[in-house]
Amino acid sequence: MDITIEQLKDEDKTMAQYVDIIVPEFSDGIDDVQITNWLKNEGDPVSYGEAIVELEVNKSAVELESPADGVLDAIYCFEGEEVICTERIGVILLTGDEGGEEFDFEDSEKYNV
Repeated sequence: MDITIEQLKDEDKTMAQYVDIIVPEFSDGIDDVQITNWLKNEGDPVSYGEAIVELEVNKSAVELESPADGVLDAIYCFEGEEVICTERIGVILLTGDEGGEEFDFEDSEKYNV
């Protein structure tokens, strides 16, 4: 079966898109990062900039914000776990402005995908 470029583009527009939740790099010498509390559960809606997880970094509490609007689809690292900077600790399923809509590729620059 032959697939045209137009069909491929149309198919890509309906595929689910995800954004990783990454532990940021803090400063040189900081390697002691622990997840202390997830503020959201899997399946919860999240908004760009909303605090979703609390980390302990060198005995200081830091809130990590959502990198995109969507739904917290999966949590890979749990409370009490030690993690390293740049580690993927979860993933967000991107949704449209109304929630539950398919991701619009025209908004992709906002999410760096």
